[in-house]
Amino acid sequence: MTITTWRFALAALLAAPTMGLAHAAPAAGQETFDFGAWSMLRTTLPRGEGPRVSYYLSTPKTKAPLVLFVQGWGCTPPFSGLGTDQRSASIFHWVPLAATGRYAVMAVDKPYQPARQDGSAGDVAACGQAFNDYFSYDTWLATLQQALRHALARPEVDATRVLVIGVSEGGALAAGLARTMPEVGAVALSGASGTTQLYDFAARIHQGGGSDADKQRELAAIDTTVRDILADPSSGTKFAWGHPYRRWSSFFAQSAGDNLLQSKARVYVVSGMKDASTPILSTEVMVAQLRGQGRDVTVRRVPAADHDLVPAGGGYEQVQAEYEAIMAWYERK
Repeated sequence: MTITTWRFALAALLAAPTMGLAHAAPAAGQETFDFGAWSMLRTTLPRGEGPRVSYYLSTPKTKAPLVLFVQGWGCTPPFSGLGTDQRSASIFHWVPLAATGRYAVMAVDKPYQPARQDGSAGDVAACGQAFNDYFSYDTWLATLQQALRHALARPEVDATRVLVIGVSEGGALAAGLARTMPEVGAVALSGASGTTQLYDFAARIHQGGGSDADKQRELAAIDTTVRDILADPSSGTKFAWGHPYRRWSSFFAQSAGDNLLQSKARVYVVSGMKDASTPILSTEVMVAQLRGQGRDVTVRRVPAADHDLVPAGGGYEQVQAEYEAIMAWYERK
């Protein structure tokens, strides 16, 4: 997600934190971060064949539905500086929702992510070679599945009520979770591709200005790059459009619409009508696909809003309202 990192102190939600250690399950390490009005657990699962899996879960007031946020591209951690006075969160609406105590709110660390990401959130060149060699749609999905299954076994979580909110790149993973985990009963996609990211490239060009000849040249350049990617699809050292070939090849193979059709989840989609990163046409294709099969889909098209749902001349208050609308939709059923 490219919204500016949100400091915990801004909402006075994480004042005077203390950190303690606990062991809810013998096989998992657990840290508790207490912020007065609410608390959060960071659970680290035992290492298997791959990297360690760690996730964050707010502690609800009573047994509650689980809301998993899946962040957008890049390797910026969901939280930084926990246990210090330099705390920050990078997933919009996570902290305010967790602080209500009405939900067990969850986020998962990406495999091999650094403690902090240098540069812009969408540029993974500074993420480290271990991250770029490992990260793909499939490995990220497996990490999310492992973390979610562990969280669903916790006593404070109502495993029959699960909402996954996928932001930007995270939308593809939210759809994948809905397809592979029947516990996921609802999915909300924000600024997410509805088809494949390769379609998004072509749609942006066709939506843009310029002559047909200009568009043909741009499309031909994309075709050339895609051929290069598919000739070495597992490479973590060759880059295109700011990401390794490995990342692109794995995401090109996934369609959020197709995966949601293979799930039973109800779907909420919100997109900015001026989104320059993920064309709203991509969302419309998915909506038509799902509705054509009689699926329960709610669509919110935000006028003049960009990829982060920020309207022209607006601020994060409008974005907050969009995320509150997601939760209102979820609570209606």
